[in-house]
Amino acid sequence: MPGRVIPKPDHGAERTIRWSRIVSYVLVVLAAAVLSLRPEVFGDPSSQPAHALLHVWRIVAGIALAVAALGVQVVVGLRWRNGLRRAAAED
Repeated sequence: MPGRVIPKPDHGAERTIRWSRIVSYVLVVLAAAVLSLRPEVFGDPSSQPAHALLHVWRIVAGIALAVAALGVQVVVGLRWRNGLRRAAAED
């Protein structure tokens, strides 16, 4: 079974891919920063009854940022692939 030949992205697609990688890396760094926040940053847990909610929101926000980073890559990849299909259909 021969392998697929995928053409090299054109200049516009390369720029889009580069920007999507930058956005993804920034989102991953933000997710790591949010997830690495220590509970002590938010103050004394005994004096704040909502302290447990801060833990939950920290985790939810970190996971959401990581999923957003993955989503950026998936969306850009799907758009590029659909563009390849359209170009192949025109030929």
